[in-house]
Order: sequence, then structure tokens, then C-alpha cells
Amino acid sequence: MNRDNVIGRLRPSVKNLLSAIEGNTGLQVRFESLPRRSYVVAEYRFDPIHNTATVFLGDGGEDVDVAHELTHMKLELVEGYHVLAWRRNVVVTSRVETAFGRVRAYVDDEVVHARLVEDGYELEGEVLRHQLFDDVYTNVPRYLEQYHPRSEDGMTHLDSAGYGDLCRSSFLVQAELILESYGQDLSRDRLERVKHFIETFRAHRDQEAVKADEILGFFKRYDVQSVEGHKQILLQWAEMEHLDRFVGISAYRFQGGAFILPWPKGGRSVA
Repeated sequence: MNRDNVIGRLRPSVKNLLSAIEGNTGLQVRFESLPRRSYVVAEYRFDPIHNTATVFLGDGGEDVDVAHELTHMKLELVEGYHVLAWRRNVVVTSRVETAFGRVRAYVDDEVVHARLVEDGYELEGEVLRHQLFDDVYTNVPRYLEQYHPRSEDGMTHLDSAGYGDLCRSSFLVQAELILESYGQDLSRDRLERVKHFIETFRAHRDQEAVKADEILGFFKRYDVQSVEGHKQILLQWAEMEHLDRFVGISAYRFQGGAFILPWPKGGRSVA
């Protein structure tokens, strides 16, 4: 994927965001293609070993997706937001990595979405993709009302990794947070789909709903938009999922001309 071609298609606000982040970090962002079978349209990764930042884009990626991923980069490397990182001397498995990646994605996106809305991106279609309403919030309630098994309920992304309950509870968490934060700004059709999803989910997936309510309690207790509040939600959600044996809280820092990610400190809790 050619960097100049990607940048040439970006709207001025995204180009300005890219320029500011590269100026603040001293890094030149790389752009690479996502695998064709990827179920996301964009992804950001920072490699502390090689000190490289990469935005991966799929065929359906748009410039707002670049803005979304660059905002993740800004939070981590410029503003000091925390991440979940592997502890020393643990067995690294894709199962655990997928699980804590899911936790991170949902917590981080609450901050990213708010930033994008603040910067003037369209709530429906850009910040929140149409697929979320037309697929998840439309099909999942239909499947649940038809008593589809869990393997066919439209929320099976992590079942093969053993964290299907995490996946499903996350869907409800996201819907409730969208309703709370943006309910007054959604079109009537979109708002009704979100509400119907929540109502149907709670009626048919009660155990996952209980877990979701515990997670939502973290968001009520702490301000996810603040560095400290975001950190506490990450930490307590990871503990609830029993992931804290494998990962802990850390934050990137610039040292010796590069960004490093220190090993997490402590045991079950980091204040």
C-alpha cells in the first residue's frame, strides 16, 4: 500500500491529525493492507521492538477509519493513556491476547468515538458504522427472538477462543453506552434499533446481561475520557475476566530515542 496514495485521499482534517501526531512522536506512520478476510476495516499497531507505527486498511476503509486509528495512536503515544500488556514470565497465547484485546478495544473506542464526534465527524455512518445498526442491531435481535443457538446468534466472534461470553456482554455494553451518550443524537430508526437490541438481548441472554451490568458499573464509577478513569476501567474489567494473571496496566514512555512499554507492575491490582 502506497503511503502517498493513502494520504492523497484523506480529507484535510485527517491529514492535519496525521501531521500533528507524526510531529509529536517523531514517527512516520506506515500504511499496509489488511488481509482480505479480516472482519475489521482498519487497525492500528505499534511495535515497540522496531519503534514503528502502522495503520492497516481493508478494502472498505475510509479516511474516517484512518482518523479513528490515528486517534488510538495519539492516546497511547502522545497523551499517555494506559494499555493492557503481558506480564513477565507468562505463557503468551492467542486466546488470552484476543480476550484482552477485546477489552481494550471496547474501552478505547469509547474515548475515540467521543473525540471523533467532537472533531465534527458524522455520528451515523462515520463514527458509528451503518453495519452496526443494519447488521448487529437488526439481525441479532431477530436471531434471538427465533431462539437461534449461541453458535448462530450473530455474536460468535470469540466462541472458538473460549471467550464467547466476553464477546456477547461487550455487545450489550456498547449498545447501552451508545444509548446513554448519543441517544439524543441518533435518528429515530437507529435509536429504535439500539433499544430493541438491548431489550431483546436482556430477555434472551440473561447471564451475559448480568456480566454487562457489572462492566457498565465501571463506566459509571469512572470517567473513561480521563487517563485515570480509562486506566481503572481497563484494570477492573481485566480482573473481572481473570485476565490479570496474564496482563496488567502499563503505558508507553519515550526513552533513549524510542517508545518503550514497561512490564506491568504488581499482582492483581495497580493503583
